[in-house]
Amino acid sequence: MLRGYRAFVAGDLDSIAAMLDPEVEWVGADAEGAFDRDDVLEILADRMAEGYHVTVDRCIGVGERVVVSMRFSRIEPDASDERPLQSRRFYLVGRYAAVVTAREGRVARVEEHPHLGDALAAVGLEDEVA
Repeated sequence: MLRGYRAFVAGDLDSIAAMLDPEVEWVGADAEGAFDRDDVLEILADRMAEGYHVTVDRCIGVGERVVVSMRFSRIEPDASDERPLQSRRFYLVGRYAAVVTAREGRVARVEEHPHLGDALAAVGLEDEVA
């Protein structure tokens, strides 16, 4: 997990691709379906291009599954400010929680959850803070 995080921060999509199982299944929190490997790589490439900054808050191993909780942000120019060096910026900040299943050293499944508490419950753990 941390190797994948470091690869994302470094913008190293090739390393991330090598970590994904060819049949990886990525299930979104909105339950509108699953994404395959090509979809995942495309989404991650888009996020890298958009300049997302990611910080891992928690990473908890439970057998072959890992619960991850992250914060993400990016800076967007203010569309109403035409100055080249803008004094106002818009910061997008969000949280991300998922259960990642690894098999033979590769990411085989990612299940996104709306909150850390939901992700912990999915692996049978309880969070005293969630």
